[in-house]
Amino acid sequence: MSSTETVSWRAVLNGPNAGMFAVLSFGVWLHAADSTVVATLMPSVVFDIGGAELISWNYMLYELASIAAACCGALVARRFGLRRAMIWSAVAFGLGCAISAVTPIMGGMLLGRAIQGAGGGLLVALTMIGASSLFPSHYAPRVMAAISAVWGASAFVGPLIGGFFAEYSDWRYGFWAFVVQSGALALALRLALPASLEAGDETARIPWRRLAVLSASVLAVAVAGLKDTFSMQSAGMCLFGLLGLILFLRLDGRAGNDRLLPRAIGDIRAPAWSGLTGVFLLAVVTTPFVVYGPVLLSILHGIGPIAAGYMVALESVAWTVGALAFSGAVGASQQRVIRYSFIGVAVGCAGLSVFVASGPIWLLLPLLFLQGMGFGACFGHILHRCVDLVPQDDKDRAASALSSIQTFGYALGAAVIGLIANAVGFGVDPGPATAGAASHWVFGAMVPVALIAVLTIRLLPQTNPTPHAPEGAA
Repeated sequence: MSSTETVSWRAVLNGPNAGMFAVLSFGVWLHAADSTVVATLMPSVVFDIGGAELISWNYMLYELASIAAACCGALVARRFGLRRAMIWSAVAFGLGCAISAVTPIMGGMLLGRAIQGAGGGLLVALTMIGASSLFPSHYAPRVMAAISAVWGASAFVGPLIGGFFAEYSDWRYGFWAFVVQSGALALALRLALPASLEAGDETARIPWRRLAVLSASVLAVAVAGLKDTFSMQSAGMCLFGLLGLILFLRLDGRAGNDRLLPRAIGDIRAPAWSGLTGVFLLAVVTTPFVVYGPVLLSILHGIGPIAAGYMVALESVAWTVGALAFSGAVGASQQRVIRYSFIGVAVGCAGLSVFVASGPIWLLLPLLFLQGMGFGACFGHILHRCVDLVPQDDKDRAASALSSIQTFGYALGAAVIGLIANAVGFGVDPGPATAGAASHWVFGAMVPVALIAVLTIRLLPQTNPTPHAPEGAA
C-alpha cells in the first residue's frame, strides 16, 4: 500500500496487530491514569501519613524520573530488546506502586513515586517505539490516534477510580490496584509481543553522566516553579536548568551509538528539527490552564473545583477527538493538518489570554477544545514525519524522544508561568486583583511562543516516504 493512501481502522487493528495494539495501549493507560488517580488520592494520603509540605515533590519527582527514563527508551530497547524492556518497565512501575501502598511515611511515598515515574515514562517511550516499529510507518497516525483515545479516557476515569478508593475504601488499595494491573501487563506483553523482540545489543550502555546533567536541569526548572514569590534565586535556577539542558544536548549530540536523543533535536538544519521543536513549544503553550486555570477561575468567577477539573479534562478529551478525526490524513492533507493544528493552538492561547480574566466562562470551552484538538490532531502525524525524516540509526530515538520532549515542555512551561505569576504578586496575595493580572500575563506570555511554534512548524518538510516493514507484525 502506498503511504499516500488512507489506512483503514480495520487494517490497523486486524489479526496480530490487535494484540500488539492492546498491550501498547495498556502501558499508556497505566502511566496516564496513575497521575489522575494519585492526584485524587493525595488528600487521603496526607491525612493518613502526613507530609503536606512535600505534596508538590510527589509530582515533581514523578515527572523528573519520567523524563530521564523516557530519554533512555531507545537505548534500553536496544540493550534488552523491546519486549524485555517493556516487561521490566511494567515490573518497575508495579514495584513503585507497591512501595507507595505499604509506606508509613511520605519519604517512602516519594521513593515509590520516583520508581513509578521511571517505569511509566519508560513504558510510554517504548510504546512510541513500538507504534513506529511494530506497524508499517504509514499506520503510525492511526495507531497514535487510538492510543490517544486511551489517554483521553484516563482523564475522566482516573479521578473516578481515585475518588472511589479515597471515599469508599482505603487509599492504599488504589495503589495495590495498579500493582495488579502492572503484573497483568507484564504477562500480556510476554504473550502478545513477538519473541524476536527479545534480542538485545550488549554493547549498548546507559550514559549515566549525561542523565545526571539532564536530571539536574529538569530538577532546577521544577524547583524554580515551586517558589511562592519571584526572586533572583528562582529565576537563576530556571536559567541554570536551561543552560544545563543546552549542555546535555551538546554532550549527547557529540556522543556515538549511546546517544539518548536523535541528532536532529540539536541541529536546526536537520529536516526533523522543526517537528521535534514544535512539539516542545506546543507543550509549553498548553501548560498555563492546567497549572493555573482552576485556581484563577475560582478566584475570579467562583468556579468550583469539579467544574474547573472537568474544564482541564476537556483538553484531554479534545486531544483524543483531534487525533481520531484527523488520523487518516496523508500527503498534502497531512501537511495541512499539522500547520492548521498549530494555528488552532495559537488562536486558543490568544483567546484564553483575554477571556480567562473577563469571561464569559462559556467562551473558554471552545478555546480549550481548540487547544487540545490542535495538539492531538498533529501529534501522531509529527511522530510519523519525524521518524521518517531521521537516519535509520535514529528512528527509534526519534520515536521515543517525543514523549520526553513533551514532558520537559510541560515542566519548563510550569516553571516559567510560575515565575510570571509570582512576579505580579500572585504567590503572596492570591486575591482578585493579582489573579486578574496573573491571568493576563500568564496566558499572554504564551502567545508569542505559540506564534514562534506556528512559524517553526512551517519548516517541517512534506515527505511521501516508502513505508518500512514492521518488525513484529505478521
